[in-house]
Amino acid sequence: TSRVEDGAAAILKLAVGPEINGRSGLYFNVQREARANAQAYDTAARRRLWDLSARLTGLARESTNAAAELAPRGL
Repeated sequence: TSRVEDGAAAILKLAVGPEINGRSGLYFNVQREARANAQAYDTAARRRLWDLSARLTGLARESTNAAAELAPRGL
């Protein structure tokens, strides 16, 4: 069973742990690096989400490649 302390330890490890330093764009399942849901790798879905988010928040798209740049890294 998970305890609050276990959850806090996982967050701290992933936030400030030296083994994660300098790495970004990764997905974790608890404390293990894992592959995100397949939809996260779908360029068209990321673009639609980016465009919808920009429209709903009133922000202009900063880059035509912004959604592609946010792609998670595969394992």
